[in-house]
Amino acid sequence: MTTYRFRVKYEHDPRSLWRDIIVGADRTIDEFQSVLNSAVGLDQDHLWFFGTDQDYWDSDVQYKRPGEIEQSPDGMLRGGEEYDAGETTVGQMARQLDLDERDRICYLFDYGDEWRFYAILKEINEGGTNDTEPEVVKEKGEPVEQYPPPSEGW
Repeated sequence: MTTYRFRVKYEHDPRSLWRDIIVGADRTIDEFQSVLNSAVGLDQDHLWFFGTDQDYWDSDVQYKRPGEIEQSPDGMLRGGEEYDAGETTVGQMARQLDLDERDRICYLFDYGDEWRFYAILKEINEGGTNDTEPEVVKEKGEPVEQYPPPSEGW
């Protein structure tokens, strides 16, 4: 029985915007991403993936939005492996990437605007519950404005 605590940081301002999210090993990456997006101010209307370390586009492994792999069989992966985030659990990802505490994964949302975040694995709790729903347990900073209002004078 395992839960993971990730500290998700906004790449462009990591000290001002971050969220700690706890998630059970049996929850999908898609479920984790849904809570993450809501917590940082993003919606669900774009493609996204989790990747290795801080490589983003050059990640050896990408965990992609459900349905993306089928929609683009040639994909945008520059080599390596890709997995459906709706069928892959957080525990499977942690094992596949051999994640230990303090390791990083990257998260890219919206391939056009490229909202970049990274998640540091803060804690692996072997005494946790595998089916723990993703939950924000600590946070700093205001959410981003995905669609800021047009500037005055336009």
